[in-house]
Amino acid sequence: MAEKIVIGLTGNIATGKSLVMRMLQELGAAAIDADKLAHETMAPGGPAYMAIVEEFGKFMVDEHSGQINRERLGRLAFAVPEAMARLEAITHPVVRQEILARIKSSSAPVVVVEAIKLFESGLTEHCQSAWVVTASPEVQLRRLVERRKMSPEQAQQRIKAQAPQEEKIAKADVVIDNSGELAKTWAFVKKQYTALLDGQTGAAQPTVAEPASAPEAKPADEVKVTEISIRRAKRQDLEAMTSLMASATKGAINPDLSQMMESLFTRAYIVALAGDYVVGVAGWQTENLIAGLQDFYVLRDDLWANVGQQMLDMIHDEVNKLSCEVAMAFVLNPAGPKPIEFFENQGYEQAQGKDLGYMWKDAAKEWQPENSVLLYKKLREQRIMVPM
Repeated sequence: MAEKIVIGLTGNIATGKSLVMRMLQELGAAAIDADKLAHETMAPGGPAYMAIVEEFGKFMVDEHSGQINRERLGRLAFAVPEAMARLEAITHPVVRQEILARIKSSSAPVVVVEAIKLFESGLTEHCQSAWVVTASPEVQLRRLVERRKMSPEQAQQRIKAQAPQEEKIAKADVVIDNSGELAKTWAFVKKQYTALLDGQTGAAQPTVAEPASAPEAKPADEVKVTEISIRRAKRQDLEAMTSLMASATKGAINPDLSQMMESLFTRAYIVALAGDYVVGVAGWQTENLIAGLQDFYVLRDDLWANVGQQMLDMIHDEVNKLSCEVAMAFVLNPAGPKPIEFFENQGYEQAQGKDLGYMWKDAAKEWQPENSVLLYKKLREQRIMVPM
């Protein structure tokens, strides 16, 4: 077996590549997201910024932020194949160089590289195994409309702009059908990952392993909270996380385990523990120097100043390491006023997503759940404008 195993992960739009990548991270793999690296190269000062402006014109630059307007550039690239080819000719070489550098420097035994153009870019030459995630066209369309707020026409255009899934499947070592139940996808990914570590291939689809049992439940007011510890959430925490959300909101918010599992593999989560009891939970995601906080709960209202504060401090530390310029918190209305009061006490302000600046409002549009309040806090005064 190779000293370091590299998995190449790809699939067409809305098949669930990023979700599978999160699953592999849960299993211990280090992750490299080629799409995020491409966004970094297009930032002001990035190695592809000036080349894109010169190739496509200054009208691609937002007049207020100086950022390349990715929505405008994307409309052109997906509508005109020649424009997509010119864009990829600029971004692919620098992204490939950075990916190879990160693979080499990683200390993890397994590295997964998520790349939409995995085969076309030649990255498979550096991978021990190529994994392709698939989904039915109907599922792709529904995900784009429901989750990314695209019109059906926009979604169809994005789907048709990509090569047929069959072309990727024909080159794959492992094919993951992510059209159905998430638990089934998780079980299959876990089995294939184990088989790869064992030097095996073609493992059969497994049954779902049961998570470790949680401590016997107590009423919220009987859980003593003196010292707490905070760590990244794991799959075995799912039941405790859902129970905490239901208890914290007096049953107003009560996700099932399948919904919570999808959330866990969609964004990062932490849990706060008092002994063996989960007394706080919070999730977040980052993209384009923007952080989005969601599912932020504590077991009881008297724990906001302690547990809530420590969880938020940890998240702020994490997103500051990524040079995020703004954090947006999304609080579901059924959660009540306490979470809103907490974020306002931390310097967050309520806002409408449409009133935020360019790229901030785009992230708010994509991330904000229905029936929720948006609060934001500016983390730094100026954008990061340095090369990768």
